[in-house]
Amino acid sequence: MGREKLSLEVNGLSMIERVYEALAGTCREVLVVGGEGQGPATVRYVADQRPGRQGPLAGIEAGLGASNYEQVFVAAGDMPFLTEDLANHLLDLLERNHVPAVIPRFGTRTHPLCGAYARALLPRVSSALDGGIRAVREFLENLDGVVYVGEELRRFGDPKVLLMSVNSPEDLERARREAAR
Repeated sequence: MGREKLSLEVNGLSMIERVYEALAGTCREVLVVGGEGQGPATVRYVADQRPGRQGPLAGIEAGLGASNYEQVFVAAGDMPFLTEDLANHLLDLLERNHVPAVIPRFGTRTHPLCGAYARALLPRVSSALDGGIRAVREFLENLDGVVYVGEELRRFGDPKVLLMSVNSPEDLERARREAAR
């Protein structure tokens, strides 16, 4: 987008408010890594633990480290159609299967910034970052036991909409059209 996007509105709510609403009913705490002051007043803001902008894996490290719970749902703040039901389902699979992570995969795309993670992964995330890995997908590829959820995502709506992230002005317009339906 070339600019801060979490405060951009989709159907009357900022994107961060939409993500918050999807998680607040499911998660006992909602943390925002970076982006201080962009979310609802009830969130807890957490700073990245590493200097510079080292990407989403560093954000996951900060979130896992700050969480008070063993299961953590990670969501990008620019996912305006995330639902409470989807978050509940992924967290439930994480707990029932005793796996390190449960991640949506639809078509050829994996969506690691919309997944359930075990807090116990924190040392492995830190080690990966120390070793130069920055991409969450690369981290997950080297992790045994990850559960990928695909076609069953359709139970919660159109996966292309549920997993949409807003990365361009065109994406924002598409999200606004979708929300107006």
